[in-house]
Amino acid sequence: MPEAAPVASAQKPDIQKPNILNSPNIIVFRDKLLLPSEGFIKTHYSAFDAANLVYLASHFGWRAGELDGQTMATATGALQRFVFKQTGYTNCLADLHQLAPKSIHAHFGRGGALALPVAQALGVPLYVTFHGGDATKQTHSRRRLIPTIYQRRLSRLKAYASGFLCVSQFVADRLAAQGFPKSKLITHYIGIDLADMTPPTQRHGRLLFIGRLVDKKGVDILLAAMQRLHNTLGEKAPGLDIAGAGPLEDALRIQAADLPSVRFLGWQTPQQLASIMRTAQAVVVPSRIAADGDCEGLPTVVLESIRAGLPVVATNHAGIPEVIRDQETGFLVPENDPDALAAALSAVMRPDDHIQQMVVNAQARLQQDFNAAIQSDKLQRRLLGI
Repeated sequence: MPEAAPVASAQKPDIQKPNILNSPNIIVFRDKLLLPSEGFIKTHYSAFDAANLVYLASHFGWRAGELDGQTMATATGALQRFVFKQTGYTNCLADLHQLAPKSIHAHFGRGGALALPVAQALGVPLYVTFHGGDATKQTHSRRRLIPTIYQRRLSRLKAYASGFLCVSQFVADRLAAQGFPKSKLITHYIGIDLADMTPPTQRHGRLLFIGRLVDKKGVDILLAAMQRLHNTLGEKAPGLDIAGAGPLEDALRIQAADLPSVRFLGWQTPQQLASIMRTAQAVVVPSRIAADGDCEGLPTVVLESIRAGLPVVATNHAGIPEVIRDQETGFLVPENDPDALAAALSAVMRPDDHIQQMVVNAQARLQQDFNAAIQSDKLQRRLLGI
């Protein structure tokens, strides 16, 4: 189906008035808002105080009520959503014109491609945040008989977008290798709220993994490392709590059948995770490049664990080394190496003043580049053009 710039329709959705009188509007685009694992999208805007946010999406999930701003759908019904994705046509363009947005901020590479016709029709700057896998997945570069929407619009996206915000330098380097204009690549860490930083203390708890149970999270390697510790330490082997759910859960439960110290907690709310972290001894982040090329950008759980005063054992993967430096701000091991991971897990469980010092160093690193309030204000200024 040929692509066309979106045009207005007589049908008008019911939209809210701006929240801040006479303040400019910024459109935030994500095809689906808000997915259960994408709370980090809200963090981008935590310090916005000079603009109204208008969340534009094709689908709004059960977490959409958490969004601080007005919402608007690109279409209603499956057919209209299909037309929007394939052609850029949306029946809310007239209302978007009335809002006179200063810019559009799209999330993920595909989101940028979908938002491109809207930005062009409105004549406003478009910024796209790449979060990790959208810069590395083989599905984006694989040749197809019928190219994907992202592939069809990529050259125009590179030319039109005002900037590509990368959640780590690793992501920026990947995009540069794919021909994105280096002058438009901006490393912009999302950061987290650092108001409640917890000082490190000696702990005697369990190891903790937090995340979706998918290939790139490397939980099978973590379980292999736990098996090695069980074989050598027996009943003295540390316990492991796995907080998360996903398509690999059944296979991982089978793998852990002979590891009585491993517990699967399922998906946890942010409040439940905070409680679990208070009793944990260390957090493990065994991420890796998945078989399809999917990878992390910079896992938020690394930052959240450091904020909670917990030492982190992680792999030398994607943007993680931009926070975790081995033996300085945590433990860093190669990807897919259960022996190295087991050795690091054994080390982090031993009472050691050096481990507490590593957490102190890591918290100083957060203050330097990962304060969400500062990062959010920088983003607001960029999107407002000031």
